[in-house]
Amino acid sequence: MSEKIIQQNPVLISTRGLTKRFGSKDVLKGIDCDIRVGEKVAVIGPSGSGKSTFLRCLNLLELPSGGVVTVDGAVLFQSDMQAKKDVLDAIKAQIKAVKSGEASPEVKAHQEEAAALKEELLHAHAELKDAATKAKLAAIKLAKKSGGVTEEDVQDAVAAREKATAVVAELKARLSAVNAKIKQKKAEAKKNVDAAELQRLNEALTQAKAEYATAKKAHNAAMRKTNAVIDEHRRNMGMVFQHFNLFNNLTVTENITLAPVSLGIKDLAAKRKELLKRKLFKHEDVTEQLAALPDKLEIIENAKTNAKRLLARVGLLDKADVFPSTLSGGQKQRIAIVRSLAMNPRVMLFDEPTSALDPEMVGEVLEVIKELADEGMTMVIVTHEMNFAKEVATRVLFVDDGLIKEDAPPADLFGNPQNDRLKEFLSKIL
Repeated sequence: MSEKIIQQNPVLISTRGLTKRFGSKDVLKGIDCDIRVGEKVAVIGPSGSGKSTFLRCLNLLELPSGGVVTVDGAVLFQSDMQAKKDVLDAIKAQIKAVKSGEASPEVKAHQEEAAALKEELLHAHAELKDAATKAKLAAIKLAKKSGGVTEEDVQDAVAAREKATAVVAELKARLSAVNAKIKQKKAEAKKNVDAAELQRLNEALTQAKAEYATAKKAHNAAMRKTNAVIDEHRRNMGMVFQHFNLFNNLTVTENITLAPVSLGIKDLAAKRKELLKRKLFKHEDVTEQLAALPDKLEIIENAKTNAKRLLARVGLLDKADVFPSTLSGGQKQRIAIVRSLAMNPRVMLFDEPTSALDPEMVGEVLEVIKELADEGMTMVIVTHEMNFAKEVATRVLFVDDGLIKEDAPPADLFGNPQNDRLKEFLSKIL
């Protein structure tokens, strides 16, 4: 499918302002991205840049901290609660700084001076430790008359130690004096708090609290809706991880059919319950609909038949009844791909699918992914295989420091990169 035709296809997955925070670390800092039906999007970038986190946020395996995720036109996640919380925390910190004197320009200047002195002191302590070790070693060598050490060498080493000791003492004294100034200026600032500024901040705090409460309420309501439909959306998103995550106590076929059978039986129960409610409360004749429902055995047999068809497709039909422990890494990953395909997804998400494989096994997995791409499957692939990205992807995203720094067709991104960080990245791996 040509790039021009793909651009006319509807958007399947969309993100706006997508953020993710782990503790105090912002991993995703605002991702805006549209993935259209039929696209093969490769995501590249240095380790720790947020690639895998972005992928896992698409189907909410990782709950985003903020932003919007839309799947097939339906909002799957939407929240600005964290952003409102950040504003609230920032205002609280400002009020605390004003009341404690921390906001005083003089206090800040002295604190910067103290921080610089602490760095110097840390370095001076290291030099003193080194000088003390050398002086002690020189004295031992002189006593043992080894290494050609003279009395003069020992005196020089001791002098160096004493000089380093003096530097440490001087820095400590300077740091103590600066800390005293900080304490004094804080006390002065606390006595002369700007009442107008404090009132302004308190008014801002009241507003921020109200906005956060509203955002929290909206977030909770949105998550209730999301939790009600998340399983249905995930059925349409197959995901293959870096590690195979196969159940070693189940055969290959059992691994593949586990989800289709479980969900099929769950759906069957829900449909039967709905029909019986219609019969009981609306007095409808649902005999034909009930008779048309498959039984559990039929669901199991259909899942096994589909599993065998998919195994044949990847050349592993002869492994249908073996356990994963008997398979190679490449075979396990192909089984993992088949397991995702068994749910008949609309999009496949691949999280570095070859990173855990030996080099000779990479090719067989990439070949399966290429075949899926040729058949028109929508894909998002986090990968370090640059040649694969060039060959298969219709678009390549370069992610660095939690942001998409460049988004372009492979020929443009690899052949004429615009972003300086991307140029540096490609120069190291190509």
